[in-house]
Amino acid sequence: MQMMDDTAIAAQGIQAAGFIDCVSQALAAHVRGEMLVEPKRMQLAASGAYAIGTHGIWAGRDLAFFHNLVGLDRETVKGARSTYRSAQVLFRSSDAVPLLTIHGNMMSSVLPVVMTLIAAQNFAPEGAESLSFIGAGLQARLHLDALAGMFPLKRIFSYSRSRGSSQALADYAAERGIETVICDDPQDAVCGGDIVVSSISESFGVEPFLDTGWLKSTSLLSSVDMLRPWTHGSGRQALVIADDALQARQMIETGRVPGVFPIDHELGGLLTGELPARQKEAGPVILFHPGCCAGLFGMAMALHERADLSTKR
Repeated sequence: MQMMDDTAIAAQGIQAAGFIDCVSQALAAHVRGEMLVEPKRMQLAASGAYAIGTHGIWAGRDLAFFHNLVGLDRETVKGARSTYRSAQVLFRSSDAVPLLTIHGNMMSSVLPVVMTLIAAQNFAPEGAESLSFIGAGLQARLHLDALAGMFPLKRIFSYSRSRGSSQALADYAAERGIETVICDDPQDAVCGGDIVVSSISESFGVEPFLDTGWLKSTSLLSSVDMLRPWTHGSGRQALVIADDALQARQMIETGRVPGVFPIDHELGGLLTGELPARQKEAGPVILFHPGCCAGLFGMAMALHERADLSTKR
């Protein structure tokens, strides 16, 4: 059985874009009913400790998959930073032989970026030059790297509750020859982007302070923070896509994410021809990230295939 941690995965040199094909295959298989997955289930203690798990079977590929994530959301409990660790196991389903065990945070960190790239290929304005970040931490840097490889980015707009993190992101962008406008008002940041990436801390109790009415009519919003800080007070029409529609609706029903954004489609549907093409002036497209077992499954498959090829050489 192969075993990988974040260091081993980094040594393979796979960037987010390198997962697009396998994740796209997995999303399409899920929509077609070829992959059976269980929505994530969560246990949360009063201390802020939580455990999340999901699993799936892809019979046509003779694969089964398990993902778990354990963390501590201390921000609302003790005022400290939140932390988590995750692990995944890929099995051969016909004889239950474990093929790959992954531990670390890479899978959970990179998955939203891969989903954004798939959505951007289909819904972002062609030749997008401006990128807006609400939240300037790890997800902003990962998205900047990935989207700069897909679009001719010239400028980013950054809003963060910490001026220091916005400046750090500006310095990071400058190394890539991209100008940064640091915004004191989040509306200024949202208005500027052809693509908007929102990654405010997922700590429970986040109050909405962003309005989808600020988005350009042609823009793509990738809400890694699961739309918790967003409202649509302006009432502007938007197409809302989830990486996993059932997961999203369950989270809405249980009150874990806002229920003001009904889910129109699932991301994998566009890969099977089920989603409509964007119509002019139809409003922005919003990608909602509740987390997707199929996406993680596809990433694990990609890592296993790459490691298996390396072993055979």
